Amino acid sequence: MSFELQMVTGSVAILFALLMYQGALVPLNQGLGWGLGSRDGKPEYTAIQERMSRTVANHIEGMMLFVPLILAVELAGVSSNLTHIGAGLYLAGRLAFAPLYLLGVPYIRSLVWGIALLGTMLVGLEVTKALFSS
Repeated sequence: MSFELQMVTGSVAILFALLMYQGALVPLNQGLGWGLGSRDGKPEYTAIQERMSRTVANHIEGMMLFVPLILAVELAGVSSNLTHIGAGLYLAGRLAFAPLYLLGVPYIRSLVWGIALLGTMLVGLEVTKALFSS
């Protein structure tokens, strides 16, 4: 498996962990009966549940940019040092972002989000170069 696909797999693992944590918060805050029931009539969520929901949404949004670019790298065979660096930055940034966001840490959280975005942009640059060189 290529390094870039390993980084996609890491991103999926982060999403899985976030979803498990999000799911565990429901019975802890709304009760087991509501959590295992039909969940009709959404009760008020706690601050951590709201933050968790935003963290999951943000991670999925990041993956929606990153994963297709990695698939393009794989299909076009344009893996390079730049795609390795970009994929590594993306995963490192996403790995750091989730707990910082959940803990409500300002500024540093935005910095690591930017690192992940920079990684995505580096991969995108390599895909764009390949697109215009053919």
